[in-house]
Amino acid sequence: MASETDITGTTPPIASAPPVHWVAETICAAPPIETEPPQQLDDSLQSVTSAPESKKRLAHDPRVIPGLVSTILHTVVLILFALLTLPVDVRESFSIRARQGEATPVVKLEALPKQDDQRTTEASLAERPTSVAIAWAEPSEIASPVSHEPRSAPLPDESLKQLSTADAPSARVLLSRIPSGGGLSGRTPEGRKQLGERFGATAESEQAVENALQWLANHQRPNGSWSFNLELDPCNGRCRHSKKNSDTATPSTGATGLALLAFLGAGYTHQGGKYEDVVRDGLYYLRSAAADADAGVDWQQGSMYGQGIALMAVAEALYMSRNPANEQGDSDLRELVTQAMTFTTYAQHANGSWGYLPGKPGDTTLTGWQVLSLLATRRNKIPLHYHTLPHARDYVLSTSVDAHYAFAYKPGMKPDTTNTAIGLTLLMYLGKTPSETPMQQALTAMASRGPKLTNVYHDYYGTLALHHSRHPGWDRWNARVRDHLVRTQSTAGHEAGSWHFPDEFGDVGGRLYTTAMSAMILEIYYRYLPLYDEIEAFPL
Repeated sequence: MASETDITGTTPPIASAPPVHWVAETICAAPPIETEPPQQLDDSLQSVTSAPESKKRLAHDPRVIPGLVSTILHTVVLILFALLTLPVDVRESFSIRARQGEATPVVKLEALPKQDDQRTTEASLAERPTSVAIAWAEPSEIASPVSHEPRSAPLPDESLKQLSTADAPSARVLLSRIPSGGGLSGRTPEGRKQLGERFGATAESEQAVENALQWLANHQRPNGSWSFNLELDPCNGRCRHSKKNSDTATPSTGATGLALLAFLGAGYTHQGGKYEDVVRDGLYYLRSAAADADAGVDWQQGSMYGQGIALMAVAEALYMSRNPANEQGDSDLRELVTQAMTFTTYAQHANGSWGYLPGKPGDTTLTGWQVLSLLATRRNKIPLHYHTLPHARDYVLSTSVDAHYAFAYKPGMKPDTTNTAIGLTLLMYLGKTPSETPMQQALTAMASRGPKLTNVYHDYYGTLALHHSRHPGWDRWNARVRDHLVRTQSTAGHEAGSWHFPDEFGDVGGRLYTTAMSAMILEIYYRYLPLYDEIEAFPL
C-alpha cells in the first residue's frame, strides 16, 4: 500500500505534463506488487465460486484493493505516456470560423447609354478586318419583275360589312383556312414569281422593291451599319426627312436590323445574290455591336426597339443560311441568336410586355417586335422559355377593353387602329385562328377601314394580318396600299427609291424607317407564306 501511495503522490497533474524520461524512471522505481502463484489464485477463485461464504472473505482480502488501484494507476500512466508522445503543442489553440454564403446574384439587366453613331462607326471600323477570304455560294439573280392580272375584282364594301355577323355565309370563308406554317421558303427567285402572281404583286411593285433596296444599299455606312440620322455619311444630308431630333433613342442596331429585314425579305442573303456584300457587312456590324450582358447579348443602344429588330434580322439570316448539308445554319449566327434571345427573355416584364428598358412595363408596339423576333428564333429550333410567349399573349389581350379585339397602346388606354393591327397580327402568331368570331369581326373591320397610306406602321401590320389570314378583303386592301406605294416612291436625285410620309412614327425614324417598312409591305407576297391558307392549296 505504501508503494502505491508513493506512486499516486508523485504523479504530477495533467495540466503540467512531466518529461517522458521522468515518467519512465518513476515506473521503473515503483516497488513490485506481490502476487500469488497461479495455482494458488485458481484455488482461491474456485473456492470463492463454490461457497457463498467465500464472497465475504474476498471482500476483506487485503490484496484485492491494492491490485485494482495498481491496475488503474498503471493504465492512467500509459495513457499519459501516449499523449505526451503525440506531436501536439498543448499551448496552441485553434478555432473554426464560418460565415453565411452570399445568395446567388439576381440577373440585373441595365440599359446601355445612347450611342453616338459616329463613335460606334469609328470603333467598329478599328476592329474590322481589311479583307476576308470566304467561299460564298454562287450568286442568284432575282427574276425580272412579274406581271400580274388581278385574280378577282375588288371586293365591294357591302360584302365586307356582311362578315361582321358570325352567321353570314361569307364568314365561312375564314372557316376554310388551315394552318400552313408562315415559313420563309418563298424567298427565292422562283418563289417571288409564283407567289407574287398568286397573291397580288405587279411588275411595278417588284421594281419598286428593287429601287428601295438600291437606295438602302447606297446609304449603308462604312462600318456596315445604317443610321436613322441621314446627316451622317454616306448621305451627308443630301436626303430630306432625317430622323426627328428628340429624346427618343433611335439605335443604329434598330436601323441596321430594319434594312437587313428588307434585303432578306426579297431573298438576298450574305451567301448569294447581288447584295451579298451589303448583307454580310450589315450582319458583321451587328456582331460587332453585340454587347455582353449578365444574361446574353445586348443590342439595345438605349432602346429595346434595337434589341428586337436586330434579333429578328439575325434570326432570319440564320434560317436562310441553312442547307441540306447544314441544317443548323451558320454556327456564329446561331450562337449570336441564342445569346440575344436569352437577353430578350430576361428583359420581359412580369405582366408579359417589354418596355424601352429591360424589365420595365411596356407597350404593344415594343412587345410586337420582341414577339416577332422570338418567333424567328424559334423557327431555327432554338428553344424558348415555356412561359415567355404565353405571357406575351396575355399582355396583348389585356390591352383590349372588350371582347371585340380592339387593342390599345397600354392596358386601360383607349384602343386605336394602329395597335389593333399589331394586336391582331400577334394573336395570330400566338395561336388565335382567324376563324374565331372575334378575330373574324376584327379583321373584317380593319379591312373595311382600309390602309392609312401615310402611316406605314399601321399598314405594315395590317398587311401582315390580312395576308396571314387570307381574308376576303385582301385584294381590295392590297391594291390600295400597293399602288399607293408605287405611285409615291421618290424617283429623282439622292432620294430616288425611298419614301417618307410625315406622321408620328415616320418623323421619329425618318426616311430610312419609312423606306425599309414600305419595302417589306411590297414584299409581303413571298416574304412569308400565309399562316393560314385555303384548303384546296394543300391537296392530299
